[in-house]
Amino acid sequence: MLLFIRSETANALKSRYARFYLAGIVLVSILANLSMVAFRDILYGTNDGTQAYNLIMFAGSFFWIPYYTMIFVADMVFGKEYPDPYLRNRANIRLKRYEQYLGKLLAGFVVLLLFVAAAFVIFIGISFIFQISAGSISVSVVGDFALTLVLSIPLFTTGLAFAFMFLFMFEDKKKAFAAFFILVVGIERLIMILGSEHVNIAVFAWIRENLLITPQFTTLQFYATRDVPKVIITSVLWTVVAAAAGCYCYLKNDTGKRCRRKTDEGRT
Repeated sequence: MLLFIRSETANALKSRYARFYLAGIVLVSILANLSMVAFRDILYGTNDGTQAYNLIMFAGSFFWIPYYTMIFVADMVFGKEYPDPYLRNRANIRLKRYEQYLGKLLAGFVVLLLFVAAAFVIFIGISFIFQISAGSISVSVVGDFALTLVLSIPLFTTGLAFAFMFLFMFEDKKKAFAAFFILVVGIERLIMILGSEHVNIAVFAWIRENLLITPQFTTLQFYATRDVPKVIITSVLWTVVAAAAGCYCYLKNDTGKRCRRKTDEGRT
C-alpha cells in the first residue's frame, strides 16, 4: 500500500496539472497583494488600517476557495483515464480493488498536504515582498494564519473525498466535475441562503449550522467563533460517507465491466 501511495503521489506531482495548480496559488497570492496595494494607495490613500497583517488575517475567510478546487487535486491523482482494476504493475499488484481506491484517496491527501505547505510559504513570502513598506509581519499573525490553515485541512480533506467520490462514480469526467460543483458550490450555497437570517427556514438553518462545510471556513478565521470539535466531527463524518460511497461505486462499476467482458467473451 505504501508503495502504491508513493507511486500515485509521484505521478500526480509530475503531471502538468500540478504545475498549473501551483501557478494558480502564485497568481492568487499576487492578485491578493495587488488588491491590497490598490486599496491602500489609490482608494484609501494611507497605510493606516491596511498593514500586511490585515491581508493575512482576512485571507483565512477565503479558504473556501481552495475547498472548491479539491476536484483538481483529486484529478491529479485519479489520472487521465478511469482506473482499470485489471491493469497491474509493481505498485498495485497485490492490492485489492478497495485498497486501490483507498490508496488513491490517501495519495490525494498527501498531495493536499504538500500543496497546503507550498501555499503557506508562497503566500507569506509574496505578502512580505509586497507589504514590506507597510509594516512588518509579526510572528503572532503568521502563527495565527498557520493555525487557521492547519484547522482547515480536515475541511479540505472532505472536499477531496467528495471529489474522489464523483470521479469514481462517473466514468465521464465532465459529469464528475459537474456533480462536484453542484454539490459543494450549488447545493451548499443554496442551503446557506435558505438558512440565513433573512430567509431562516428552520431545517436549512439547522443544516447550515451543524452539517455544512463551507460556512465553517468563515468561523475559523476568529478565535471567538472557532469551533474545532465541530470541524473535526463534520469533516470525519462527510469524509467517511464520501469515501464509502465512492468505493462502493467503484466496485459496482468494476462488476459491470466484468459482466460485460464475460458477455463479450461468450459471444466470441
